[in-house]
Amino acid sequence: MRRLLAPMAALALFAVGQAQAADPVTINFWHYQTSNREDLTRTINDFMAKNPDVKVREQFKDNNNLATEVQAAALAGRAPDVAQLLSRLTIGLVMNTKPVALDSGPDKGAFLKNVAPNFLAIGTYRGHPYAVPHSFGTPIVYYNKDLFRAAGLDPEKPPRTWQEMRELARQIKTNTGKHGLFVSTGGRDVGPQQMIVNTGADMLSDDFTRATFATPDAIASMQLWQDMAVADKSLAIFTERENTSLFMAGQIGMMVTSVASFQGAKRSTEGVFELGIGHYPTWNDKPRRVPNSGAALMVFSQDEKRREATFRFLAYLMQPEVSNRWAVESGYLPIAPGAQQAEIIKEAVAKEPRWGVAVSQMDDLVATARWPGSRVVEIQIVLENMVQALWQGKAPASELVPAAQAEITRLIAQGS
Repeated sequence: MRRLLAPMAALALFAVGQAQAADPVTINFWHYQTSNREDLTRTINDFMAKNPDVKVREQFKDNNNLATEVQAAALAGRAPDVAQLLSRLTIGLVMNTKPVALDSGPDKGAFLKNVAPNFLAIGTYRGHPYAVPHSFGTPIVYYNKDLFRAAGLDPEKPPRTWQEMRELARQIKTNTGKHGLFVSTGGRDVGPQQMIVNTGADMLSDDFTRATFATPDAIASMQLWQDMAVADKSLAIFTERENTSLFMAGQIGMMVTSVASFQGAKRSTEGVFELGIGHYPTWNDKPRRVPNSGAALMVFSQDEKRREATFRFLAYLMQPEVSNRWAVESGYLPIAPGAQQAEIIKEAVAKEPRWGVAVSQMDDLVATARWPGSRVVEIQIVLENMVQALWQGKAPASELVPAAQAEITRLIAQGS
């Protein structure tokens, strides 16, 4: 009997050992994808099929609260292994949550070679990459070709410069009675940043210690916004949701917002009006500089096995064939070097040239300001309040823009 039990016990222990060895490493992925969640889930499932020893547990979070939840979870030692976070929050999160540098793995972040350098720079701080792009957008002009025709404008000629933008918006208002333009502020501060940086200004000093955006051209660009809102009355200044709904209903001539809205705009305007897409306008004859919108992926794994599995997951997402497919499915920008020449991207652009407008701006992409310290939300509110004061005509840009710059510099110092 004893001779019979011994082999059985050994067999049982072997079976348990095999089961334990086969248990996959589970990593937690927090994200805010809604309309693209099905595409994201399919990508995750593809990764797990190729990597059966890793299980990705994805969890949806409200974008408005995600960064706050990550910070709270990090303080409690329960941070997700990887999270999709707005890229402009990168530096503040590095300072407050101690994420993992993406070049700290055994291969020193070899997968990062699959990211275009100007995109990778957005998540780099003090020489180390902490965030890798995942769902980046760039601003474009959506316009109503039918309203252009009604206003006596050429529907195949969207504005090339902001000076042309003002004139076209004024003609739409004068000739149709409808507002000419709506500019999305993009979560408090992205819209004004895009306008200001496009003039050649930088939002922050290189050492992230002070705001630097109150240049003559930047002030002039903000004054143009005020003139459109107050003098011309061609700029719609309702809430973001109201303005978006009005544009989709054919009541506003042009809308400036991220390419991330393209798929939804295409669906919403079908049968309502002919939708045109134009490049983000330049400031006079200056080169186009378009700060990104959207999110990047940051790693917080403290467990060695989960961190290694998370790096493998990111490496998979950064493979050009994977990231290019995600771009086509989601409408976000492709992120691989030379992605514009990839067959899947060329085919998608040929099929939908309007999306190709955003793709053609990839080389013009620069970083949205990555606010440092612990006062990020207050800094964003300063810019939001500046824009509202401009649109309401409370003071000229020559007063409001330098005042906002000084207040942001004060908040950076307090939050460092």
